[in-house]
Amino acid sequence: MAIGARRGELLALEWADLDWVSDTLTITKSLEQTRAGLRINWPKNGKTRSCRLAQSAVVALQFLREQQVEHRRMFSGDYQDHGLIFCQPDGKHHEPDLVSQVIVRRMRRAGITGASFLTLRHTHASNLLSRGVPLPAVSARLGHADANVTARVYSHALPADDQRAADVWDGIVNDAVQ
Repeated sequence: MAIGARRGELLALEWADLDWVSDTLTITKSLEQTRAGLRINWPKNGKTRSCRLAQSAVVALQFLREQQVEHRRMFSGDYQDHGLIFCQPDGKHHEPDLVSQVIVRRMRRAGITGASFLTLRHTHASNLLSRGVPLPAVSARLGHADANVTARVYSHALPADDQRAADVWDGIVNDAVQ
C-alpha cells in the first residue's frame, strides 16, 4: 500500500530492486498467474519505474528481511531462494489469487467490506491526490502511461476535500477583504 503498486508487481519484487541508501524501490516486472502456472512478465505498461519509500515502509521491509533470514535458517536446504521480497516462508512465489483472498479476509475482519486488493492501490492514489500531491507524480508512482488515466480513475473527492475547499475559499475571501 505504501507505493500503490499492482499485486503482480509486488509479488515479483526482489531485494535487488530495493536501494537501501536512497530508500527507492524499482519495479521492473510483474508476476502473473496463468493456466500453465506462474510466470514473470513486464509491468502492465511495459515500463520500469522507481518509487521512493516512506520511512514506515523501509522499517517494515527491514523487519520482513529479518523474518526471511529466520525462515531461510529453518528451511535450510529446502529454502528456494529467488531473492523475493514477498514470498512464502520456504522462499517460493506467492500465488496472486491466494494473496488477494487473504487480503480480502483481513479487511473483512477489520470491518471493511466490499473491498479488494485493488482497493489498497485506489486508496493510496486517492489519498495522495486529496493531500495535494501533483497528479503527474501520482500517475508516475502508479505506473500509468498517461496522467489522464489517473485523473479519471482516482481523482474523486474524499469527504475531507469539501471542507478543505470551503476553508480555502474562506482564505481567499478574507484576503480580498483585507
